Amino acid sequence: MLFLVVIAVAGVFASSSFYDIFAGNGGEGETLYQVSTLSALLEGVYDGETEIGTLLERGDTGIGTLNALDGELIVLDGRAWQVRGDGSVHAVDPAVKTPYASVTSFSPDITLDLAGPFDLPALETAIMDALPSENLPCAVVVEGTFTNLTARSVDRQESPYPPLVEVTADQHVFSFDRTEGTMVGFYLPAYLEGVGVSGFHLHYLADDWNGGGHLLGCTAERVRILLDITPELDLSLPSSGQFLDIDLSGDRSGDIAAAERGR
Repeated sequence: MLFLVVIAVAGVFASSSFYDIFAGNGGEGETLYQVSTLSALLEGVYDGETEIGTLLERGDTGIGTLNALDGELIVLDGRAWQVRGDGSVHAVDPAVKTPYASVTSFSPDITLDLAGPFDLPALETAIMDALPSENLPCAVVVEGTFTNLTARSVDRQESPYPPLVEVTADQHVFSFDRTEGTMVGFYLPAYLEGVGVSGFHLHYLADDWNGGGHLLGCTAERVRILLDITPELDLSLPSSGQFLDIDLSGDRSGDIAAAERGR
């Protein structure tokens, strides 16, 4: 049950056309920059070519993973953080590489202030109700207080790498009775399934840097949701290594769902 819903869109919905705001804008502020694809990650392509320092030149907010699938990556306010398999949080050296990540230069177009309690599906529904279209990618930042939050991370892998669904079957799940922090991630339209996760893909970082990871569930007490529509997609694909030889054809929706949930 949502007890309070306040929507502030800086005049967007008063405009004759929401899309006029984005048409022809271009630039990194309206661009989702992504390294590789989720389909490749599913197949065990865990060796990266892109350094975190280079990634941060393309965006200050986002998510991903690190070389050899070494935990969960959160990019927030221009800084990169790693949540390792043991749940510890570490600043990431700019020279470390990523095999899969998405970032944008975050500038919110829509702001929602919500008071709960409400669960993660209700939070996602509120976001969907606020979006101008289900067909545009959107960066999502959710700041606030949460209870019963669960997140996961995975251990660094050794070559030859197992598929992602095998790794996440042994994921480490962390529970937080009450925590203040920030969810970061993206909403992607259904047609981008395989490039990334269609729907919502969110990571979490506690304000005190004592925990986080790939978000599995939560109860939101009071949050501010910031949404940045990113109608341009800049996809940087690996030019060497395993990516060039793997089979990326076929429907991977089942594997994506399994990898998202883990065990």
